[in-house]
Amino acid sequence: MTQDRCNRVLLIEDNPADVFLVREAIRCRPIDCDLEVVETFEGAMDVVKSGSIPDIDAILIDLNLRTGSGLDVLNAVRSTDGLKKAPIAILTSSDSPRDRDAAMQLGADLFIRKPSDLDSFLNDVGSAIARLLGIAQRSAATS
Repeated sequence: MTQDRCNRVLLIEDNPADVFLVREAIRCRPIDCDLEVVETFEGAMDVVKSGSIPDIDAILIDLNLRTGSGLDVLNAVRSTDGLKKAPIAILTSSDSPRDRDAAMQLGADLFIRKPSDLDSFLNDVGSAIARLLGIAQRSAATS
């Protein structure tokens, strides 16, 4: 199967430093994708509910957004026709099994703890994005 367009990844993250690091993780991999960034909880909910970002191949959601929960965004995504099948990873600094379980129960494909050192962040997040895009390609092939 040949791919005629670049992968599109939606990142919902309100920390500019983490947005930069995710971009670096993609660049270092290298992963062929366009990264669309939504920087607020409210913006994420608007994008999800309006369906204004079509053809998303994978979604990364920060668990702890300043004005809302990434779990609420995840739940909204899984309830939206155009996005409900998109592979999703939750990004967080949390080590809480409760957070992990809640994310997985709501339909997250991956739960990524943000590593505190640069090399691990670039490697772990880059690997997770590659895995998400692999999930997207497998599900597109079976559709």
